[in-house]
Amino acid sequence: MRRGAITQGLLMLVLLAAAAPAHAQRTTGEIVGTVTDESNLVLPGVTVTLRGAGVAGAPTVVTSETGAYRFPALPPGDYTIEYTLQGFATLRRENIPVGVGAVIELNVPLKVSTLSETVTVTGESPVVNLASTTVSTNYNKEWVAAAPIRHFSFFDLVNSAPGVSATSTLGSNSSATTLGSTTNDNVYAIDGTDLSAPIGGGAWPWPNADAIQEVEVLQLGASAEYGNVMGAVFNVVTRRGGNQFHGDATYYGQTQKLTSRNTTVAQECLGVSDCPSSGLPYHRDQWRDTTAQLTGPFVRDKFWFFGSFEYQNDFDSQPGTDPSAPAKSTSRRVFYKFNYNITPNHRLMHGYHNDYWAFPGVPTASIAPSAVALFHGDNPTPNLVYTGVLSSKTFVEARLAGYYGKDSGDPLLPGEPRVKPHIINQDTGLISGGISSWDDEKVWRTGVSGKISHLADRFLGGSHDLKLGVQYSTGGQDSVTGPNDYLYIVGGRQSYGYTRLPWHAGGLIRILGTYVDDTYRLGNTFTFNLGLRYDHSQALYPSFPVLDASGNATGQVSPGNDDVYHWNVVSPRIGATWKVNQAGKTVVKGYYGRLYRGILLADFTDANPSVTPRFIFDILPSGARTNFDVVSSNTNLTIDRGFKDPYSHEAIVQIEQEMMPNLGLQVNYVYKRGYDYGGWQDTGGRYSQVPYVDSAGIDASNRTLQLFSLLTPFSQSTFQMTNVPGLFSRYNGMTITGTKRMSHNWQGTLSLVVSKSEGREPSSTRSPATAQYGTSGGFGRIGCGGACAGGQNDFINTDGLLLGDRPVVAKAQVIYNFPWGILVSGNLQHQTGRPWARQIRVAGLGFPSRPTIYMEPLDGSRRLPALDLVDARVQKSIPLGRPGVFLDLFIDALNLTNSDSTENVLSRRGDQPDTFGVPSKYVYPRRLQLGARIKF
Repeated sequence: MRRGAITQGLLMLVLLAAAAPAHAQRTTGEIVGTVTDESNLVLPGVTVTLRGAGVAGAPTVVTSETGAYRFPALPPGDYTIEYTLQGFATLRRENIPVGVGAVIELNVPLKVSTLSETVTVTGESPVVNLASTTVSTNYNKEWVAAAPIRHFSFFDLVNSAPGVSATSTLGSNSSATTLGSTTNDNVYAIDGTDLSAPIGGGAWPWPNADAIQEVEVLQLGASAEYGNVMGAVFNVVTRRGGNQFHGDATYYGQTQKLTSRNTTVAQECLGVSDCPSSGLPYHRDQWRDTTAQLTGPFVRDKFWFFGSFEYQNDFDSQPGTDPSAPAKSTSRRVFYKFNYNITPNHRLMHGYHNDYWAFPGVPTASIAPSAVALFHGDNPTPNLVYTGVLSSKTFVEARLAGYYGKDSGDPLLPGEPRVKPHIINQDTGLISGGISSWDDEKVWRTGVSGKISHLADRFLGGSHDLKLGVQYSTGGQDSVTGPNDYLYIVGGRQSYGYTRLPWHAGGLIRILGTYVDDTYRLGNTFTFNLGLRYDHSQALYPSFPVLDASGNATGQVSPGNDDVYHWNVVSPRIGATWKVNQAGKTVVKGYYGRLYRGILLADFTDANPSVTPRFIFDILPSGARTNFDVVSSNTNLTIDRGFKDPYSHEAIVQIEQEMMPNLGLQVNYVYKRGYDYGGWQDTGGRYSQVPYVDSAGIDASNRTLQLFSLLTPFSQSTFQMTNVPGLFSRYNGMTITGTKRMSHNWQGTLSLVVSKSEGREPSSTRSPATAQYGTSGGFGRIGCGGACAGGQNDFINTDGLLLGDRPVVAKAQVIYNFPWGILVSGNLQHQTGRPWARQIRVAGLGFPSRPTIYMEPLDGSRRLPALDLVDARVQKSIPLGRPGVFLDLFIDALNLTNSDSTENVLSRRGDQPDTFGVPSKYVYPRRLQLGARIKF
């Protein structure tokens, strides 16, 4: 009676729930299979018992009339299964690894026996995925604990995955491209909570790496459960409690004495006045990272806990900057998780994460520390999840989750004022003065979700694993921004600048989605993954206070808009798997999906009516300002109410092969084609094409280009954000991945991606150090600074390679356990450098300021150096006398070869000869990181 009431009540909760995007709900795996006798006849009535640290007690199911069984919603870990039927020998399968998102298919034969005997098979489970066409990489707890990484955040783990290319290895970078997709196309999740910011899709809260149980990077073949994502899903599952008490505490430390040098005095002193004769190399001021974790039961088999705390200081100075004023990043991360088993089949999980952080921009030889901002805040991230196993064939899940971030941007240097002109030297490319702007911001996302999964093992000639879900989420941004005056030096003096008042702005998104997904197994040879999802999305913004010059409310408010634009999209997915042989060791797969990106605030909040106008002015030799003209205001910005959701076609052909036990090989051909990216069009101005001879500066080609000249006064221009014709992306790639499970003392993941990313995206005009983004940015606009000054000239020579194109990306992650408690691990990568092209700042085109235009195509003839990094760890584990208590001592060699790769050039402008093509943003030099971990 009581159990029935619980089931009915919680099922009603699921059916009434609306959901956050379901791509954020994958935190478990499952085991399915069929039991037969030795003649391959199915065996109903077999008792199947599961044991493992991730489940309470020993869950038991009985095979159906078709011999089928299923254990859904299993936390990642190793499990043991026992099969028992009178008249047959008991079979025990041990050490079965289940990863996040994995469907382990175990079809087992039982042997007739009149004796009471048990047959034990250890470590044999398929390495080929027989149930899904997804392409994903999982990093288990062994790799998480032994990875030789910087340990700054969880990005150090996810960026190791095949084909993933971080925008930068420096500072607090949190963006990455994956297999041609933009940085806005990805989703970041922790324990089922979508951490992606509604502004531009980047990750917001950052969990402690030592609190992670497993990482899944799902790159291709997403099922219909995944909405509003065209790139990868970076799925982090944290550790959980159990019936035994365990704990660990780890210290990571770096010092200047353990830091090498990978730059020369000449490189360090370029553009630096009063540079010391010894130069200004990278300087490690302080690196201290301490974590502590504790896990165990409040009540055995009933109520478990896990808790974690991290205290991190990261203080350093980049080459060419003053070591006495280091950039200081700090993080104080707290996390807890409670798992409560209401009954053996009904479970609750509650988790909470917060990250009290302060991250500076990265001063370089071209950016003075006074011009660098320090961003700081915190991100409370709670979630609550119910999972109910209603039967061996049906389970449900309901989720309430979100995050609620608050942050500010202030000067990096103590005592620097928030309000101070930002000075850009157009002659040299050097930046000084104050920060570009200050801000105070709130960013949030809330969602509730419900889904039901049912296994029908006899329907239409096969079995069906059917999933249904309904989803709702909302997110937003509320920010106050205070832009500082921009002053430009041309010809050795300040000649012009920009100014504007502070503003209060933001926006909201609402998403309602539903999906149906079916894994259809037809006999023992074919599996089909069929999915369809529908999403309704809406963009809006409320009224905001109008501010004065000091950032205070004036009493006036701007008008709101409760329907900036909205979308109704249908996204089909279809996949097929052919088991070439009965053993299932060779599988051929295919997949097609039409994937949509979803609404991002960065596309439309620039046009919020509360955003203040921007003025350009001239600066006289005396320093006086004159000739003020409006170059950007909301009177000349509009949003196309018919703006469509950017989307992509994705197709995969895949071969998976089990080479030997515990070793699998996967080969994929990948094709992606992206459409309907947003940009800006001038609907009021008139343009004509004029010839321009490329004769100025370094590497002038003397070719004639047809540029666009503005014929009408700028005041007549009106810029509309819309789906700009000519923006697109195209990706062709081959991925090869070998995965070796832990056996014979070693495990590893080796990958090679050979590809070409081409097209024209809003980020195509930006520097190679910029994220390859797909939101509108300033593409096609005029008058809002260096990021958007080209107008229609942004189309000149920008339809070549994409910003994140890296033709070859090779990676390897390996662990080897030697005798005597010695472990060695390695994390290696090679990535072709990003492309860049020569530009010239052109006068006489009728624009408020001279636009910077590509004089040559972005074809790969100019590239940054290849990124070649080798990180390694040597670790010794020492028993401390009591069973299960160990002290691990380790040393990490980060950038072991002391690579001097760079991530940018000081200038791409041929008319800046002193800095054109000069390398900048050097990767971190070799650092030796000392560590100690005590665990019990």
